[in-house]
Amino acid sequence: MQKLTQYIVFISGIILLGACSKSSDAFLEKGRTFMSQGNFKEALRYFNWAVEKNSKNQGAFNARGAAYFNLQDYDNALQDFNQAIKLDNKDYKAFLNRGNVKRETNDVKGALTDYTQAIKLNGEITDAYLNRGVVNAQLQQYDAALKDFNEVIKRTKKNKNAYFNRGNILYNQKKYKEAMDDFRACIALDARFAKALYALGMAELLTDKKDDGCGHLQQAANLNHPQADGKVAEYCK
Repeated sequence: MQKLTQYIVFISGIILLGACSKSSDAFLEKGRTFMSQGNFKEALRYFNWAVEKNSKNQGAFNARGAAYFNLQDYDNALQDFNQAIKLDNKDYKAFLNRGNVKRETNDVKGALTDYTQAIKLNGEITDAYLNRGVVNAQLQQYDAALKDFNEVIKRTKKNKNAYFNRGNILYNQKKYKEAMDDFRACIALDARFAKALYALGMAELLTDKKDDGCGHLQQAANLNHPQADGKVAEYCK
């Protein structure tokens, strides 16, 4: 059986929201403006000032951790999210954000713990289920991963990554019909999703749908999927 590529690591954007103290509010809000513009270095300067103004400002630590995360400075991001949790251990956002850092630094079990805590604190956050599903899959806890992806899809039919990730697990379980349904749903949301086109093509080849499979593999190749050209040459010439 042809294995598919690794699960999409769809780590949601770091969440910035949090309470501000009056003394550092202006710096914090200005930093958030720069964050929204993608200017993370400038945002960091303002978040530093916000923390200097008020070392108890939980939201400022959370926001600064987000800036560090986006600058791929994971050590400092982790320190800030740790401090944000120390200041308020009921804030799901800091746990979700810290889970993202742990995921990026290959502390997969630590990420799982943080995502689970974020869900306990606020079960309405779809991103936490999606991210937990990814790390459950990485830990080969496939039933738990499917449960998380099912929860995302139940809440929203617009998340292509949840469909792809669920389809990938089903494919590797040889449940090709269900996998193809998920890959098609994914492609319906993003017709240029090369990984989904490739996966659908491979599943179709395995279920004797050569023409469809080759068509989808060629589409994936046209979108520069790294394995698609080889599969077209192997199966479709």
